[in-house]
Amino acid sequence: MSNPPVTAHEDTFTRDHLPPPERWPVIEPLEYPERINCAEELLDGTIGRYGADRRCVVGADEELTYGGLRDRVDRIAHVLVAEQGVRPGERVLLRGPNSPWLAACWLAVLKAGGVVVTVLPVLRAGELTTILRAARVAHALCDAGCRDDLDEAARSLGADAPATLVYGGEGDDDLTVRVAGRPGRFAAVPTAADDACMIAYTSGTTGTPKGCVHFHRDVLTIADTYSARVLRPTPDDLFAGSPPFAFTFGLGGLLIFPLRAGAATVLLERPRPEALMDAVVDHGVTVLFTAPTAYRTMLAGRAGRDLSSLRRCVSAGEHLPAATWHAWYEATGVRLLDGIGATEMLHIFLSSDDAHMRPGSTGRPVPGYTAAVLDDEGTPVPDGEPGHLAVRAPSAAATWTTTGRPSTSATDGTTRGTPTSATRTATSGTGRAVTT
Repeated sequence: MSNPPVTAHEDTFTRDHLPPPERWPVIEPLEYPERINCAEELLDGTIGRYGADRRCVVGADEELTYGGLRDRVDRIAHVLVAEQGVRPGERVLLRGPNSPWLAACWLAVLKAGGVVVTVLPVLRAGELTTILRAARVAHALCDAGCRDDLDEAARSLGADAPATLVYGGEGDDDLTVRVAGRPGRFAAVPTAADDACMIAYTSGTTGTPKGCVHFHRDVLTIADTYSARVLRPTPDDLFAGSPPFAFTFGLGGLLIFPLRAGAATVLLERPRPEALMDAVVDHGVTVLFTAPTAYRTMLAGRAGRDLSSLRRCVSAGEHLPAATWHAWYEATGVRLLDGIGATEMLHIFLSSDDAHMRPGSTGRPVPGYTAAVLDDEGTPVPDGEPGHLAVRAPSAAATWTTTGRPSTSATDGTTRGTPTSATRTATSGTGRAVTT
């Protein structure tokens, strides 16, 4: 692998803690410019292709066009840089439910060259303290409705606490007020394609949550592989779903994919199954992202609701039983796309698709990804034998421990904590090696 371009980051903490460049994954067959800011590409690039007047984000009490979202994003970026002193490479924590403001903050941090650390609103002060300390978070943007635990965590850090801005509250210092005095255009920092843009934390289901470092190119990779080649959205689609941005399943499905396609997204702050069905009926949602449990709940409670606008439904987060697949198809006429994803891979890497769909089976590697079922020694197992699912992925991350250092071994003993071959043991299963 050739040497990467010089980083645009002034604060190089994240990059300094990655493995050496020769151990980073090679992207095949995707190629991006050496310098690309994924937020600029997702927003300004899409406006260049489809125009600024298209509907973009629908929230509880507002609707933004692409031009309206860009205006908000650029004003927030000006506040971050001119007033808060955010430098390229600094970590900025985001905390809040899915909303147009959270989406704008996410894009603004990346346009300003920062590294986003999005966390669940339900995390308590102790959990937040661990993340703030590990990632050396310098700044935070927080929804006014969930700032108490963040404030408590900040107090415990003393002088190392992040500088916090609140949005959606009252007072002249609220971000919603401060953006009014800032210009509506911001020149994105010309980040390298392999500059870190986010640290996404795993759920911790297999142990202590780990921070996964992803590059600007990774964000575009998941849009140009899974979304473009499996989901196949159009500019006329309207997305909705239940996962929060802190889970990369939600970040991709409810923000990255619709923006890349020139489509629109409905962002629900309380996305219970009832609210999802209401969104489908009220707005004409065409693409839905949620878990099997929610699909079963909607089947039981749809009560004659017209869900006929749906054309794509994605299921991930847990096993999708064949019975649920068949019941949803019989009720809606839509075939569920079943997928397996991981924070380490940023999004779905195994999925059913239009050509390969067998209820009860997850499917095949997403185009651009390779998967194999291996034994404990890393040797492929015979067809039908159980083993470890290993994946080679163009969007694989370097994985940190909670200390902010790359891990040298994973809990399963096979992942090396580096993107050397982008191999991750995601689950157990049966099957054979597959490349697409």
